[in-house]
Amino acid sequence: MPASIATARRLLAQAAALGLLVHALFLPISIAGMQIGLAVSLSALVLLRLSGARGLWSRSALDLPILLFCGAAVLATAVAAAAGLPPVDWASTLGWRSALSPLLVVSVAAVPYAVPDAFGGTPREASRRLALGALGLWAAAALLPSVIAFAQYRTGLDPWFAIGMRPRPIVAPAPKYPGHFAAMGFFTWYQRLAHNLTPPALLAAALALHPGLPVRWRRFLGLAAALACAAVLLTLSRAAWFALFAGLALLAVARGGRAARIGVPAALAGALLLGLAQPALRARLLHLGDAESTGDRKLIWSVCAAVVEDHPLTGVGFGSLPRRAIPYWDRISPGWTLRAWCHDSFFSAWAEGGPLLFLAVLLYWLLLLRAFARWGRAGGPVSRAAAAGGLAAAGAMLLNSLGHDLFYASESMYGLGFALGIAAALARPEVSGDAPGGEGA
Repeated sequence: MPASIATARRLLAQAAALGLLVHALFLPISIAGMQIGLAVSLSALVLLRLSGARGLWSRSALDLPILLFCGAAVLATAVAAAAGLPPVDWASTLGWRSALSPLLVVSVAAVPYAVPDAFGGTPREASRRLALGALGLWAAAALLPSVIAFAQYRTGLDPWFAIGMRPRPIVAPAPKYPGHFAAMGFFTWYQRLAHNLTPPALLAAALALHPGLPVRWRRFLGLAAALACAAVLLTLSRAAWFALFAGLALLAVARGGRAARIGVPAALAGALLLGLAQPALRARLLHLGDAESTGDRKLIWSVCAAVVEDHPLTGVGFGSLPRRAIPYWDRISPGWTLRAWCHDSFFSAWAEGGPLLFLAVLLYWLLLLRAFARWGRAGGPVSRAAAAGGLAAAGAMLLNSLGHDLFYASESMYGLGFALGIAAALARPEVSGDAPGGEGA
């Protein structure tokens, strides 16, 4: 191989790694930043392949659920178009692209195997170092919105407005608790912050609680995870509150033994105590008993049910429901202003893609949970910890998807995708360096 090509490959491999680190750094702060990081990594991988490098797609058990979902989303669009319902919003129609991010994260973390002379140490060591470094950068960056969340809760501070990046502030007053606000970090609404922080926080917590890493590293990850979890609570999202502690309980179950016997009751007790101790969250939880609290969901679901009744097999096309449902809203509730998806990922999937997309969404979650459960039985401490974190992240976001439309929010899907990709990169025994052998999936 000519020296110039070898040098170019090393530089491109390092650029791919840099893109992943940029993605991790901006993940809890800026959509543009996280997308730029992924774009740099993808471009570097494409150029590496054009240079003749091989083995750049690191195949894993994540491939099947992710490609099934994305393929079903594309097919749903085609089927609806054939039935006379072409796409009405291409940005939403192509929104499934964010679900591909874990495949890119895993592949970038495995670049040291394809270009071993671009990084120090063995490919296993370099791959693990890159994955942990990306998680460490996320942990450092997540401290900023996590700390800001405390100020937002009391003042409604919009950091982008404060520095002149928005013409007017975006605030979310706390329901049933005047004078306080839901934390949003740097995003445009509180659920987006909760869904963005939850998966990486659970992965960081899993690694912080398991042996195999230096004590200082584990303490740092633990601190970042704790503050991120506190920020999730300060978003005052009831679904995120429940899903977060369910994820922590899953971590305990994944460890098994004494950790499961103590950790599961501790997670449940912690959820109850914090839910009662946090006044604004307590007010929201008590509000669940009011008819007003569930009235909006019943109205939204009645509109979605009407759409499904008219298009039971084809749906209206992926990403097209908000526009296609306008006539239904005009008929059922003309004055309602929040006209989006069904506030339930499974319901939205059926409305947009019929039983095909519904089944793809179901398999997406089940196959992800299966992959991390199987990886959790192989490898050494770090592998098992990462698998537990991936399992908890997937389980928590599955629960969040029952009350929110995760697949259409970049903040949510990139947060989940980063956690899944880093967890897979560390969990697979042949990449983690904990044990030899196959990928265990």
